[in-house]
Amino acid sequence: MHSICSSHGRIPKHFLINSSSFILRLHHLSTTTTSSSSSFTDLQPHFMVDYLIDALKLSKPEAISVSTKVRHLKSTKNSQHVINFLRNYNLSEPEIKSIVLAQPNILLRKVDKTLEPKFRVFSEIGFSRQDLLVVMRKDPNLLVRSLHSSIVPTINLLMNILGSKEKIVRAFKKSHWPFYGKFFKTNVVLLEKHGVSSKDIGRVILRNPRLVTQSPVRLEQKLVEVEQEFGIPPGSSMFSYGLSALCSLNKLNLRKKFEVFKSFGWCDSEIFTIVNRQPLCLTHSEEKLRKGLSFFMQELGFTSSWLSTRGSLLMYSLEKRVKPRYQVYLVLKKKGLMTSGLHSLMCLSDADFVKNVVQRHREEVPDHLYDSSAKNIR
Repeated sequence: MHSICSSHGRIPKHFLINSSSFILRLHHLSTTTTSSSSSFTDLQPHFMVDYLIDALKLSKPEAISVSTKVRHLKSTKNSQHVINFLRNYNLSEPEIKSIVLAQPNILLRKVDKTLEPKFRVFSEIGFSRQDLLVVMRKDPNLLVRSLHSSIVPTINLLMNILGSKEKIVRAFKKSHWPFYGKFFKTNVVLLEKHGVSSKDIGRVILRNPRLVTQSPVRLEQKLVEVEQEFGIPPGSSMFSYGLSALCSLNKLNLRKKFEVFKSFGWCDSEIFTIVNRQPLCLTHSEEKLRKGLSFFMQELGFTSSWLSTRGSLLMYSLEKRVKPRYQVYLVLKKKGLMTSGLHSLMCLSDADFVKNVVQRHREEVPDHLYDSSAKNIR
């Protein structure tokens, strides 16, 4: 039997090198085989894939995507309970499909302990099936949020501020930024500390929900700016409107809006006056502002001083409200029947304008103006 040792009893150097290479190759082969085996196992289709395709008509890619979020399920029993519950709630198959795609974890929830109580709470508030679907689309996490530590406290806080279930439904439907976030309660307290009334906080929530869900640091900065930039104190009825305007504009956009007024000859004090009295006019596009200023100043001849104290005129639609009413105003004024000014006429609601102006002078108002005015309240 031949020895592998040299005559000096040592293993040859070249054998050590070759042996090491072999061991490395063997290790590589072993890890590659293990990895391949693992990858092969990972690629095995989860039983939920076929179930989701059959139960909800998901495409295979959709079913695979959902199944990866619920891989630890051992059966389809609970998932079927969830789907049956949603069906019994009269949600359509496409609606159920959209919910599962947006929030696969809903398939893990217990119907009796989690889903049914949540649906009951929202139903008691006044959410219709369609209302709830709208909210779920905006906040897919809704059905997996805690009922007692998140949803109910939020609803109670909104009830204290808004005062009615109908307004809560409106707030939820309008908001793309749900009220469950960590900033909402903090911002409500912050607004109260700055002297904003509950009524005005409610207006903000219904008009601009994002305002109360933003960073408290940014909100506090805007609260200070409303008084500094617009001269509107927290106790003013215009404060919440000024806050909404500031929160929707950055410094550059605000400067551009000011430049529009200056291009029509407005001085700083006149701009300050209109912003102080009607801050929401700044939320309109530069084009809308230019068209409004052009109509009232260049076509009708009103001065910037006059218009600065009647900023509501720039809030209305030129084509749907201002110009049609102006035509009626001209007709009645020519015949000596117009006793109120143009500004008062523009500020009337559609119903009051038709009742107190158009119908009152039906014989004097041309048919086309009567018809265009009356159709606004049909």
